[in-house]
Amino acid sequence: MEKLKFDIVHTAWGYVALAASRNGLRHLLLPRPKKQEAFEALAAALRGETLMPENEHPLLKRVAAQLKGYFQGRPVEFSCKLDYNVASPFQREVWGITRTIGYGMTRTYGWIAEKIGDPGARRAVGQALHANPLPVVIPCHRVVAARGGLGGFSGGVEQKSRLLKLEGVILT
Repeated sequence: MEKLKFDIVHTAWGYVALAASRNGLRHLLLPRPKKQEAFEALAAALRGETLMPENEHPLLKRVAAQLKGYFQGRPVEFSCKLDYNVASPFQREVWGITRTIGYGMTRTYGWIAEKIGDPGARRAVGQALHANPLPVVIPCHRVVAARGGLGGFSGGVEQKSRLLKLEGVILT
């Protein structure tokens, strides 16, 4: 089994945990108040995969710098290679479309369902986004309900609202 490289990055919002495989960025955890909390949450999320600390890994360094800027309110386009090997084909498609939603923009679950050619798949889109291992990089917080509600978010709706406000999205 491959050892995943990881780093814990201090941002303006707290400690963000990142993990990468040889195929790309595999996991990102939203900010935690303490570094140890971020590490423990990462270890739990990766279910026993071997983690090797690596703060000089080129991909992790680049994403760390982008995250620091992002959490300071600067528009960032995360263009790094992602490891989708643990995702289903449907999740890959949903996540790929979600990555096209620009900073400060929102789209609906229905919009993504239409893009994948299955307008009735709104709930399935929501489930795929709930399983997103790379929030912010795959900006699932930018996907909202059709009637103006926030919809769900694996980090909680308060965190979703906070991320959208950071990007200048005006919520109604």
